[in-house]
Amino acid sequence: MKVKSKDLGGSRRGFEIEVPADDIKKKYDEIYVEMEKYAEVPGYRIGKAPRYLIETHYKDKAGEEVKKRLIGEAVIKAVKDGAIDMIGMPSVTEIIFEEGKPLSFKAEVHVRPDVKLKNYKGLKAAKQKAQVATEDVDKVIEDLQERHSQLKDVEGRPAKADDWCLCDVEISVEGKPGERNENVWFPLNPKSTKPEFMSQLLGTVPGDTRTVKTIMPLNYPRKEQAGKEAVFIITVAQVKEKIVPAIDDEFAKDVGGFKSLLELRGNIREELTKAKEQEARFKMEEDLVGQLIKSSNFEVPLMMVDAEAEHLLKDAQDRLQYMGYKKEDIEKEEAAMKQKFRDEAARRVKSYFILDKVAELEKLVAAEEDIGKRVDLLAARAKKTTEDAKKYLEDNNLMEDIKAEITQDKAMEFLIENAKIEEV
Repeated sequence: MKVKSKDLGGSRRGFEIEVPADDIKKKYDEIYVEMEKYAEVPGYRIGKAPRYLIETHYKDKAGEEVKKRLIGEAVIKAVKDGAIDMIGMPSVTEIIFEEGKPLSFKAEVHVRPDVKLKNYKGLKAAKQKAQVATEDVDKVIEDLQERHSQLKDVEGRPAKADDWCLCDVEISVEGKPGERNENVWFPLNPKSTKPEFMSQLLGTVPGDTRTVKTIMPLNYPRKEQAGKEAVFIITVAQVKEKIVPAIDDEFAKDVGGFKSLLELRGNIREELTKAKEQEARFKMEEDLVGQLIKSSNFEVPLMMVDAEAEHLLKDAQDRLQYMGYKKEDIEKEEAAMKQKFRDEAARRVKSYFILDKVAELEKLVAAEEDIGKRVDLLAARAKKTTEDAKKYLEDNNLMEDIKAEITQDKAMEFLIENAKIEEV
């Protein structure tokens, strides 16, 4: 077998491979021997047909199988002989497979990068102290009060400040008809609604129609309408006033079953402290890994960067749809968003290989006990039994991912334990 190897950059290796005709003939013999056992040829029982008839009836099928096996075996041998740590599946192109001639093709494989770490022990990092102010607790209480407020129909008076108007809206941009939306809420307070809308809706009753001239936001998803003059024709369907609950012990019982307002505030402070501690740890982890990224120089597999960028893009698109943006508007921005996420994707992939290298150097592995605890945790989150969670992971080939996550977590923990951390 003839092999030419070339570094393609981006943690890729290219091969030009030629398999001699003699190897092809041997592989045909091997395939036909296998086919003799199950071949169905008219006039013969299964497995009893003579070889020459099998070759006549199964020539095309045998050829495809020979080509597939020889390519697979040749790539594996080239990778092994080149001492290459391959990631993922190879891509094969320019296949030439003709009778009486060698089989030739090109193959491209992604290679695990050679990560060389310097001084990964004793790194310096700052960790923010988790401090929760009384104002932080007050803000959560106010948000809870807002969420537990109720809207009640207004009777015998027009809309006033702090009421809510349920409206149907028609929009035209620079004289061209645009969107029509029904059941749009306008809270009549300056924090939420623009002054030009507030001034028109104050004093209205159901059935009233108002016209509002405004400028579309510069960051409006439909770029062709962003920053343009627009006219909103608003028809009021309902006017409601907001009934806000008093913040007292009864409120604490209603929002979470707490015995008193004091207990609710204590619980909020505890949860905020946990969240700030998690945020501080995340920033510290980012700092430590960031230092190792700067001090190491290696190319990451483009295949993995592409996959991670696609994952980040999908998450962002899902969030935008949840926020109410239209699918077609999101899709228009897909190319720009994907490019934006590539840097973050590359950083994440580099982080993965750095932590993987730390785990290798320090012989950190996912023990059975670790795996069992992680499966128990996932089962509890999904409200399933441990057996069901484990079966799901095994059936979907996710167990190796779980092991990799545990190993990465251990490597990160090792960096922190061996770092010089200063609380600030």
